[in-house]
Amino acid sequence: MIVRPRQILVAAALAAAVIAGIVAGCEYFRDSPEQALAKERWKECAAELRDVKLDRVDVDGRIRFTYVAGNERDRVVACLRAAGESGGPLPEAVASPPAGK
Repeated sequence: MIVRPRQILVAAALAAAVIAGIVAGCEYFRDSPEQALAKERWKECAAELRDVKLDRVDVDGRIRFTYVAGNERDRVVACLRAAGESGGPLPEAVASPPAGK
């Protein structure tokens, strides 16, 4: 089998496209700086609480969580608010009761 220069160029271009796609894909799934900050704050504020569950963190850093006990919801919201006063501000957290409650 004889390999032609054109086949080499096509293979190299295809390999470059695949590598570029992988690199772009990895960048796409990386958290925004706001998401990273919000996740750090969540870990600090909800670490010892059993009745709150992180649902998601939006790209802008808004934390969305589910709670069972209202007092734990209040503790998390107060902690996140205090962290926002001492550090960089993030959007207000959204707390929701579990579905069907």
